[in-house]
Amino acid sequence: MKSQLTLTLQNLEKVISEAGYDCKNIVRLNIYTTSSEELFTCFDVLQEWTVKQGMEQATTLLEVKSLFETLKVELEATVVK
Repeated sequence: MKSQLTLTLQNLEKVISEAGYDCKNIVRLNIYTTSSEELFTCFDVLQEWTVKQGMEQATTLLEVKSLFETLKVELEATVVK
């Protein structure tokens, strides 16, 4: 989970910056996971990333039955300019 979360955050940051936006302007972050319990064991990774980005977003955490193939975590962000 920790390695997937780290890679997911890196990918999100890359997509946002390549679109000409800034992660500090994320106003909503939806987190989908197949295991909330497992996600909370590495939640510090997400917390450190949001502090580093200077974000003050609304966040929703949803536990789902499954994600694409072997994914354990997926992020969905709404960013404003």
